[in-house]
Amino acid sequence: MQRFFENTDKIDRFLKTLSIEICPRCGACGPLTRHGFIYGYIEDTEEIRGWRVYCDPKSSRGNGCGHAPSVRLADTLPGRSLSAQQLMSFILALISGDSIYGAWKKCGSIATIRNGYRLYKRLKLCQSVIRTQLFGLSPPRMEGRKTAPLLITLESLKEALGIDNAVSVYQKTFQQDFLKLT
Repeated sequence: MQRFFENTDKIDRFLKTLSIEICPRCGACGPLTRHGFIYGYIEDTEEIRGWRVYCDPKSSRGNGCGHAPSVRLADTLPGRSLSAQQLMSFILALISGDSIYGAWKKCGSIATIRNGYRLYKRLKLCQSVIRTQLFGLSPPRMEGRKTAPLLITLESLKEALGIDNAVSVYQKTFQQDFLKLT
């Protein structure tokens, strides 16, 4: 089941085909139904970030598992009040040599710098997952690179998926949260 989409129109088209989709948890075909919106804040505005899908155990089309996976917009980050574009600005500033503080200021977030340090720590924890996913697209070049492993990984991300919004492209391509640890 596809989890990340480019825009709400594509999500709506997907949600209309739920009766033929397979549940990612139990493998049942047919019991998936719309379950509601996922709201969240991007900076200081509340927006729809995705939709829940429910695998109905009492469905007439088959027995489901009761699991409620979600489908999301690729330019949102699950569990974060930061957009994918802001995260990409943070990453580009780190690659260009800015400090964590400077990169956080450049990304335009209204949150405190403490969130910037937490995000940097999360990127360090996620770098092996990101590097493994990117290796299938293009092995990293090592010549002329910085010595920090995280910066090498982030440069590979930028080169493999583009500068515009590599975080959003990553989520659409691999159908996985960008800041996921496994």
